[in-house]
Amino acid sequence: MNEMTDYDQPSKVIDNYRLFQKLISNSDIDSSKLYEAMNHFNMVYIELSSDPNEENPQVIFESLNSTGVSLSSSDLVRNFLLMKLDSQEQSGLYKKYWVKIERMFATKTFAEFIRHYLVVKTHVSVKRNNVYGSYKDYFIAEKLNSENALADLFKFANYYDQILNHKTEDSEFNRILDHINVMDSKVVFPYLMLLMYLITSGEIDQGQANRLAHILESYLFRLKACQLPTNGLNKIVVGLFDLSKVNGNLKLRLLRLLKANFPDDRKLFDSLMEVDLYHQRNHLAKLALVILEEHCTKETIDFNDAQVEHIMPQRLNAEWRLQVTNADKVKEQFDGTLGNLTLTKYNQEMSNKPYDEKREYYQDLNVYLTREVAKTYDHCGKDTITDRTRKLTDELIKIFPMPDIKEVSEDEITGEYTIDQTVDVTGKKPVQITISGDDYSVKTWRQMLIAFLNDIWNKDSLNFDRIKENRQIDRMLFRVNRNLEKLENGTEIETNSSATVILAIIAKISEICDITDQVSYTVR
Repeated sequence: MNEMTDYDQPSKVIDNYRLFQKLISNSDIDSSKLYEAMNHFNMVYIELSSDPNEENPQVIFESLNSTGVSLSSSDLVRNFLLMKLDSQEQSGLYKKYWVKIERMFATKTFAEFIRHYLVVKTHVSVKRNNVYGSYKDYFIAEKLNSENALADLFKFANYYDQILNHKTEDSEFNRILDHINVMDSKVVFPYLMLLMYLITSGEIDQGQANRLAHILESYLFRLKACQLPTNGLNKIVVGLFDLSKVNGNLKLRLLRLLKANFPDDRKLFDSLMEVDLYHQRNHLAKLALVILEEHCTKETIDFNDAQVEHIMPQRLNAEWRLQVTNADKVKEQFDGTLGNLTLTKYNQEMSNKPYDEKREYYQDLNVYLTREVAKTYDHCGKDTITDRTRKLTDELIKIFPMPDIKEVSEDEITGEYTIDQTVDVTGKKPVQITISGDDYSVKTWRQMLIAFLNDIWNKDSLNFDRIKENRQIDRMLFRVNRNLEKLENGTEIETNSSATVILAIIAKISEICDITDQVSYTVR
């Protein structure tokens, strides 16, 4: 096992060989038992006809694989694109494109890239368990060939790699990408890939892309800081690709889809004044502090190198309880708020030392925010924490501004909304409902409900049965004996409800059927 020629190219076969080599070398199995075990190995060899009309190797491969451990979506896409080619062409395209993409991503990331790539290309949300099937459908519908498909995948893989590692040629765009990555908002990656494609093709310039990306960044930060749900982002991102409704105006489309749920300045201010930011997911407190530091110093901060310091410590000692009135109550209420947090490189040495000692230490730190604490406050308590929270919150409101929604007139706002968006539809009429990419024209809210339920029945009758199992929906739709209308399957339903109630019913059913991110409606 030591005579293998060195092979420095990526290869799962070689990796597997080396794993077995290591396991055997480190085991105490004697050679006779090893030989006996190897006699249980079987090799499967399938000989296919050279006539492409007789046998499809990809279909055979999928059939064999369906009974074993599932391959990743990226493996299946690779086989789909390469297996039908002759060996020379297969090898050439593999080396020219696929192996280069493979080196960029781990297996899980690779599958996510393909899923997000499909959103860019098809303008439809793709489920994680249907990446391969969706890619096959896209390939066939667009009448692609393997080389063109691989070349396009390679181009967008480069965009995706730059987004993941925030290493484009523009420093401002990189900062935005870095912040979006920290917020773990990969759902918006398809839109970022679109922006990079439009820059490359000359349809927009870098400044336009930066402004659009910053609006999205502000929206994401405000949602998370206000602890608002982000589960509707899938549908919003898909909707961003439909530029026909705004004559190609990217900013107008972005504002139209974000407006309904964009937290305003008052909501953001109230939230940051009270929320325990330190214990929010995705290191939101650390991100806010890093962004504030970058804004004040105009320097890029290494996010991983920075540490969050509690000015009033998490564990109070006697000195703190003597120095601060109602110290335990203040800590309970304000411990994780922005005003009690700052940045250091090494916060262990300060631990829970009294404020006057911390203040001396802060004065010499190469961190602007922390030096400002020492410069501005001669003590630490409820009043200083709330004052600092207010000041930092005001700065964050400026850094992540609410876009000028006045640019979007009331007529323009009358448009498409995701089913989970909070929208006041008073005085509005529906004109269309979109379900999983299928559009249905309607004139009333009643018609919209009927079209929605007919679609559920036609696409999956089991889902229709699941709806009836929900007591609330069953009572509101199927247990009433007035104003009944028939669905295509003959079921009679109650339709005499307000627009708000009908939207709530559709939203709940969408949740039950796991299609929330695939349902939207248009009003006039």
